[in-house]
Amino acid sequence: MSSRLEMHHYETIVAVSETGSVTAAAGRLHVSQSAVSHRLAEAERRLGGRLFERRPSRGMQPTPAALALCQAAHRAMPDLARAERDFMRSVGGTTATVRIGVGSYDCYHWLAQFATASVDRLEGLLLELVVVGDAPVQRLADGTADLVLAPGPAHGTCEAQHLFTDELVLITHPEHRLADRTWIGPEAVAEEDYFTYNRQPSPGFEYERFLRPAGVSPRTITVLEQTGAIAEMIAADFGVSILSRWAMSPWLESGRLVAVRCSRSGLELEWSALTRIETDGDAPERQVAHAIVDWLGNAKQAWTSPTLGN
Repeated sequence: MSSRLEMHHYETIVAVSETGSVTAAAGRLHVSQSAVSHRLAEAERRLGGRLFERRPSRGMQPTPAALALCQAAHRAMPDLARAERDFMRSVGGTTATVRIGVGSYDCYHWLAQFATASVDRLEGLLLELVVVGDAPVQRLADGTADLVLAPGPAHGTCEAQHLFTDELVLITHPEHRLADRTWIGPEAVAEEDYFTYNRQPSPGFEYERFLRPAGVSPRTITVLEQTGAIAEMIAADFGVSILSRWAMSPWLESGRLVAVRCSRSGLELEWSALTRIETDGDAPERQVAHAIVDWLGNAKQAWTSPTLGN
């Protein structure tokens, strides 16, 4: 059975899902607002149902029936882009491929800006996205990834370059009872339905540093392996989570989600660029790692959290 939708429909669905508005989606896709509206209307006509609904203070949100479609589009788009790059590499012009992953959080909102700013410096290098989950060291060791942007404690078995200081924050719906707090203590999570992306707590993250010392567990815990899916569920007011502020920045900037500091002083989260320790200094993955570090400094990207401790 052939798909009823075309690529531009799925691109539009992903953009509206992530930004929460037709206007923001149009800006991301570099098309007019009317073009976005037309694509959505055409997709709904072909599928025979509503894809999004507008809610006060929440913006455009996927309908319950469309949530699985949005998640499938999020997974499929990187796979299709990778297949296109593989084809382009096979017909010439590429000298090396660097496989990049993001540890713990499946967030790539930074990649397009970085690639655009570094196009001359990385000429001939093809950047390929891979999934590393919460096992960045293993994915480097088994060759799945060449370079991983990883949060949390640095690993002695890898070469690590510091990138920036982030913050672990409580992520809530804008109208959630905790959304207007300046900060929360761990006990505030005890009565919440909680989403997490891993089945076992990772060292150096919220459970070890915030919840366990207080002897606190959420009321319910649901595992969703993709943080994008967690964000959508929280945006629909199904629960809360403690996640990287930077990873959630597209949803926070659109106003669909709210971040609340964990503890009065906050929970710092360091990000590093990891490569295999035996990698040559002039290897393509090291070149990309250096380019990311330089880009962060030169472009002055807002990847860091507000100053902790204030």
